[in-house]
Amino acid sequence: MRHVVEIDLDERAYLFPAGKPMTRLHITAEGREIEINAIFPFNEARTPARITTLDITDAKDLARRLLEAVFQARTQHVVSDGVRVAINVMTNGYNLQFGDLNHSTDMFLGFGCIWRVIQGLLRAVDHIAPIEAN
Repeated sequence: MRHVVEIDLDERAYLFPAGKPMTRLHITAEGREIEINAIFPFNEARTPARITTLDITDAKDLARRLLEAVFQARTQHVVSDGVRVAINVMTNGYNLQFGDLNHSTDMFLGFGCIWRVIQGLLRAVDHIAPIEAN
């Protein structure tokens, strides 16, 4: 069953190399995978919406590393066979760099929306892999 978590972003959310502002993220959970898609206010160039696709383990790790980046105010990494993500803490927000340094997709997020992104990612993970209460 497909489950979509919609996250409102703020005016400091951008995606490069497309060079576009983002208004929302759609985090879609289906099967054992989570897909992160950007919603743009304009898209005349027909830039693909998909930022990345993660398996459940990588999605959990990304959420954890995002939390650590926020609380510790320092760079974090998610590296596995399926994904490479660098989370860089910057003066006015965060830069999530997906893929190799030479061919990366950079998502810039402001301080105002990072908590919503973390919660949305965790909500999608919870939907496809609920943990039973003790």
